[in-house]
Amino acid sequence: MKRIKIFVIMLIAGVLGGGCTRNFEETNRNPNSPDQLNPEYLFNSSVYYTLNAFSGEMKKRLLGNYCHYYWGSSDQMGRYGNFPSSNDTYWRRAYNEALFPVRYIQDRKTGDASYRNRLIIARIWENYIFSQIVSIWGNVPKTHALKASQKVPYDREEYIYYELLDDLKACAEGLDLSGDRYQNDPVYPSSDKSSDLLKWKKFANSLRFRLAVRISNDAPNGNPQKARAVISELMEDESAMISGAEDNCVVKWGSTSATRNYFYDYMIVEREANKDKLNTAGESILQHMAPYGDPRIPKFFTEANPLQMPAGFVWAPYWGEPKNSSTPPGVTINPNPHSGKTSEDYSMMQDAFFVADYAEVLFCYAEMCLLKCEAVYRGLTDRGNTAESYYNAGIEASMAQYGVTASETADYLRVPGIAWGTLSDLSEGETKYQDWLGITSSAIKADDPDPVYRQIVMQQYIALFYQSLEAWTLIRRTQVLEFPPHLSPDTGNGAVTPTGKTFAYIPQRLVYPDNETLNNNDELQKAIGWMDGGDRMSTKLWFAKPTKENPYL
Repeated sequence: MKRIKIFVIMLIAGVLGGGCTRNFEETNRNPNSPDQLNPEYLFNSSVYYTLNAFSGEMKKRLLGNYCHYYWGSSDQMGRYGNFPSSNDTYWRRAYNEALFPVRYIQDRKTGDASYRNRLIIARIWENYIFSQIVSIWGNVPKTHALKASQKVPYDREEYIYYELLDDLKACAEGLDLSGDRYQNDPVYPSSDKSSDLLKWKKFANSLRFRLAVRISNDAPNGNPQKARAVISELMEDESAMISGAEDNCVVKWGSTSATRNYFYDYMIVEREANKDKLNTAGESILQHMAPYGDPRIPKFFTEANPLQMPAGFVWAPYWGEPKNSSTPPGVTINPNPHSGKTSEDYSMMQDAFFVADYAEVLFCYAEMCLLKCEAVYRGLTDRGNTAESYYNAGIEASMAQYGVTASETADYLRVPGIAWGTLSDLSEGETKYQDWLGITSSAIKADDPDPVYRQIVMQQYIALFYQSLEAWTLIRRTQVLEFPPHLSPDTGNGAVTPTGKTFAYIPQRLVYPDNETLNNNDELQKAIGWMDGGDRMSTKLWFAKPTKENPYL
């Protein structure tokens, strides 16, 4: 890692002069002395920089693309490649900007009894940041991160998960609900804007549940024994986790030009300049929604240009853009419905996602219900209600989150393939469930290895819309849903596909930044040596399953 001492001075200056998200502009300004930095302001800064790290440019160029929610990037990173300077930026934003302020709070205030809860909240947020970092790169520096050392050892991916699970438990148990709190909490504000400590407790427990499910695959792709122990413990008191929409973890961007939603500038202010890179609906997300008449579609996307849409198109009035309009070798489609089309010919994401002070969802009740559904269905716990009841509750919560009516939700829950334990209606063939090339399908079929599990994962995928990092993680850890590979991938700099291949599946991770090679190479090489596959985007992380390959290619 970079020499942290130098960066500390730079970051303090940035924190002093910068702004943050909801409540950030209202937080007390800091005195000029670094020794008197206001922990309130540092915490707000960490939250803002966390949004900037994972919900800004990284989401636009990579994450939304990887999980097939939208399309709008044809550069080498959009084509599943690696751009070294961008990797350096993403690493810096995660460590030196998002993580540093909460570490600094702990360094300066540990031992101060008057800061007990605020220190715990800083730890919870640090755990959240690391839950994102480890899902992107795998083995990363954690224990010794930001220690102002020339050499910073890495931690093994699986041990990071164990530490996160243990520390989140300690945090939830350690919060004193009548104790101190941040005066202007940007994540869980109470009516007077101070920290809602009960909701922080629920968030810590819920994050622990999420991570336990994440690592629940059979070895060598996880540790189901550890996952079962954590999940069963948490299911003893479900009320201690997110238990309704009022507990959702939602963080708003700021209202100033320095703190507002990254996508506001990209999609609204600079729309004309970016017309060839706008967020068009991904074909794959519509593939999992349109054939079933999902009433969330108009909440997510606009209608497509009817003059450009193929005649009689089965998903009309919605049309998604594929990763590439070319066809695989040996395949001819004439006329090609995507030839010569522009972004504005397709369905596009609704502008509601691009408002300046957009509220990013980091964890919602719908996800909590569907994680419980999965845990019960897979036998990770014998506590709680039935898997079917959690499944229905998760869908209902997701619909309510986007303003879908109860009657529309009830109709959706009766659709074949959506109703619990049912198969898709294939009486008219499978075409309406397939991508434009006919090589993937969203149909729930009897010959699937586990049709019900596929239903559960599909609903998680939809409910996580725009939570792109979590959706990418879901895809990697389950490998259940079908997504077309990229037919014009990048091939260099550690990209997914070696030279000579004509298609690429979504990346399993990001490669390490070049600056680590320059500043911390000895420790980096040790970490690379722990991975089976080297420092490549195709190298599977510990929690994930091997890439599901398309039988038609």
